[in-house]
Amino acid sequence: MTRRFERRRRANIRLTERDFKVIEAVFEARYMTNRMIARLFYKPTTFSWCKQRLRYLFDLGYLRKRRVYMNEPDIYFLGLKGRRYVAVTYPEYTQEEVNKIAGVSGGDVEAPMLMMRHELTLSRLYVNARLEARELRLSFRWKNSRMLELMRLGIEPDAFLAVGYQGEERAAFIEFTSVLPTRREMRGKIERYDAYLESLRWQQDFGVDQIGVLWLTTSRNKAQHIWEAVWGARYRDYFLVGLIEDANEFLTKPMWRWSESEERVSWIVPPERVLYAQGGRA
Repeated sequence: MTRRFERRRRANIRLTERDFKVIEAVFEARYMTNRMIARLFYKPTTFSWCKQRLRYLFDLGYLRKRRVYMNEPDIYFLGLKGRRYVAVTYPEYTQEEVNKIAGVSGGDVEAPMLMMRHELTLSRLYVNARLEARELRLSFRWKNSRMLELMRLGIEPDAFLAVGYQGEERAAFIEFTSVLPTRREMRGKIERYDAYLESLRWQQDFGVDQIGVLWLTTSRNKAQHIWEAVWGARYRDYFLVGLIEDANEFLTKPMWRWSESEERVSWIVPPERVLYAQGGRA
């Protein structure tokens, strides 16, 4: 157990292009398990090799691990060398900003179970979206919650996602709600979205022509509550509400409830026609 979280001295280890892509993905997602990384960059039959390369990145200081229990998967975030590499690779962020964005070690071993569930759900959405975009040959952009905090938007999404085809992009904020807020908190959250969407500031912030909100939750009952709250929004047709259990292919799967349709809709229709209509469906 102890050796799992202790670095070993390494010599003559040459990092590959894939290793650096792993570091970049961990930065964008903030936290990733070894299996998430394997899904993105390795074949199912090479999981053991994936774990070995991650061990090298850990030992060399590019990645760090959060403390977890024995039977839980390793959870990686950026180490010191990883943050330095990212600051050079992403010139839009200073070293100080990279340090703020990167994940942290947390406290005792209870933290991954109690506090990391939300973060890892978003990381899983990041992986799902990247894999689906790759399959459809769509461009892909993602900003995690800490990246968005630095932008001081006046709203607090969990993530931002944009996928593109032939020079056009479809973009959305990601919301994941596992515990429903109070009605007052929900109303305030939606009012802030209304104000932001009304301002058109997002055209400069994200360089897109349209932007919506993909709002995921854990049960039909919670989805109904969110839907009822969204229905009162000025920009309600910008919102799509769905269940996290359906989110393996949430870019294209007809899983979303939308104000202009009695049936479930897709966010995009791949790959020739990406639909636009005020953040909803054309």
